[in-house]
Amino acid sequence: MGPRTQETEKIYADFKLAKQKVQERLASFKERLKEQARFCKAAAIQSVPRIVTGILRVLDQYQLLGKNITVIGTNAIYAYEAAAGVFVDSPILATRDMDILWDIRSRLRLAAGDDDEGSETTGIIDILRKADRSFERVKSQGFRAINKDGFMVDLVKPEPKPIIKKERQRMGGDMDLKAVQIRNLQWLVSSPKFSQIVIGDDGYPAAMFCPNPRSFALHKIWLSEQPDRDPIIKKRDRHQGIAAAYLVRRYLPQHKFTASELRMFPKRVLNVARAEISNLETPAGFD
Repeated sequence: MGPRTQETEKIYADFKLAKQKVQERLASFKERLKEQARFCKAAAIQSVPRIVTGILRVLDQYQLLGKNITVIGTNAIYAYEAAAGVFVDSPILATRDMDILWDIRSRLRLAAGDDDEGSETTGIIDILRKADRSFERVKSQGFRAINKDGFMVDLVKPEPKPIIKKERQRMGGDMDLKAVQIRNLQWLVSSPKFSQIVIGDDGYPAAMFCPNPRSFALHKIWLSEQPDRDPIIKKRDRHQGIAAAYLVRRYLPQHKFTASELRMFPKRVLNVARAEISNLETPAGFD
């Protein structure tokens, strides 16, 4: 800062004072957060596995949620039930993995921590290790990471159109996860995003971004009709799709199953789902 003078001494003193105030404010916020976490646990409103909320918070810190990354699959139901103010029975939500959908249409810029510009780009595996350092890439399934407790995270992306089109499949370097390309995921990528604060089983909150619940329901119902899908998984898909549709119809009336709102889906998919939803009874997982 230059030679010691009254001016530089004042700058340094002001810096120390500001730093002390920030530290005191941070400590106060942390204590308040602990109190709120204890309340959430006492009120029994925590439901999301803490590994999921931990990953969500790190993704949020990297400003990926809702832009490059959305949560699909079973974990998205946590956001829908939180928005509806109800709890879905655990058998529908039982899972040991997390599917994250990568939208490559949005510009991706990930800095490697505090390293200088031009250093190797941070990848999704590095981000997962911020939440749990035991995450490792599964070599035989390059799209998947697994931690010491057996919790898996899969990176997926829509199959390119046309199929021969070359697209980026890694966020980081060669040792990063390689996104698996799945057909018709463009329906979820193009769906309006749905954001909701969810509470982890440790009582701490996290933001979750996922497809709109109507899109989730249609996609799951479509999956349940695919002949090449495992019969057990197909049954689970249907239960989850119907559950999401029930939440919309019963508790989230602001979301309507109209063609204009769901124009990213082919008409035939929308018609099949409408037939299922029109005669909707209380699905599995609800009292």
